[in-house]
Amino acid sequence: MGSFRKSRTARNLLISYSAEAQARTRYNFFARRAEEDGYIQVARIFDETAAQEYEHALRFFKFFNGGELEITWRFPAGVIEDTRANLLSAAELERFVHEEMYREFARIAHDEGLARAADTFDAISVAERHHEKLFRGLADNISDGRVFARSDDQVWKCLGCGYLHRGREAPDKCPACVRPQGYFALLETNW
Repeated sequence: MGSFRKSRTARNLLISYSAEAQARTRYNFFARRAEEDGYIQVARIFDETAAQEYEHALRFFKFFNGGELEITWRFPAGVIEDTRANLLSAAELERFVHEEMYREFARIAHDEGLARAADTFDAISVAERHHEKLFRGLADNISDGRVFARSDDQVWKCLGCGYLHRGREAPDKCPACVRPQGYFALLETNW
């Protein structure tokens, strides 16, 4: 194999770094919109996902030891829409990244004998697949009116103060800290 810097994989790693860095910022934008729309849990999920995209970008960045490489790639130049539309946009981006982009980049890395790069694309794709599923599920919850209401009793947690409420719906405001309903999320009981 020739020089790493001249490989298609080096170019693809730099494209991936750029894509992850852009996704991070895009998700931070979407988080602020979710807050404006009253979906505090969705905002926190967007911010958490942005932090994960940061880690992906860092992983790709560390393949290089300085210098400059020129890349060209098409990146989505989107708009910030309502939270549901942003979730669907994010889900589609995640689908493209794990099903098409990183799958092809991993194949190329294997062909070029760069197993560590191929393994990195494959490993990060696992997280991207989860991001897609999470974003689609949240968008469905908004469409179906299930963000703050369910058909049977649930435990709802105030993301502001930790107050717990049992019922089919989250309260209109938290009785403990008076934050609006948007601060409530289903209590996770995976422990």
